[in-house]
Amino acid sequence: MEGVARKLSPAAFVLALISFFLPCITFSCQGQKVASLSGVQLATGTTIEQPQMFGPPKSQKVNAEPLAALALLSVLAGAGLSFLKGKKGTVSSAALAGVGIILLGALKSKVDGDVLRQGGGAIQVNYQVGFYLVIVFLLAAIGAGVYALLAGKGIRLPALQGSGNSKFCAQCGARNASGDLFCKECGEKFA
Repeated sequence: MEGVARKLSPAAFVLALISFFLPCITFSCQGQKVASLSGVQLATGTTIEQPQMFGPPKSQKVNAEPLAALALLSVLAGAGLSFLKGKKGTVSSAALAGVGIILLGALKSKVDGDVLRQGGGAIQVNYQVGFYLVIVFLLAAIGAGVYALLAGKGIRLPALQGSGNSKFCAQCGARNASGDLFCKECGEKFA
């Protein structure tokens, strides 16, 4: 089961990275959508077209947001480290997932404050699916890392405990008879 948990962490990071390309923040004024930015656009900066009441749309440059860039970097680094075997890769990737969540929380606070200051309450900020999916997948990466660490230490987790006439191997998750001394799938010795 530890091996499965180790595969979930890279998958969670890859999904978090993909979520950075989805719409993260939408700005609106009096119910009219003014702009929508993905996480990548927040991290790297972009130019948006603002509709005007009269005349052609006006182009406005949106500078890169350092907190979004750092969150994206933490996802990229966490994804890379999650492929490493051993405790160091597991711990460091889970830590980077936590850092990414903290950075996204700080980004939300900063954007809310900036919009309130600059818009005077006329502009509303809505956080879209991409923003929340990144957080969910980073939480999943942390959970997979913690699960892998606990399973690697031989700690019996609820999903690994057997019931009745069977028990599960902490190494591979295979079901074995309760009297078996070794796992029938991987050969791991039972305690």
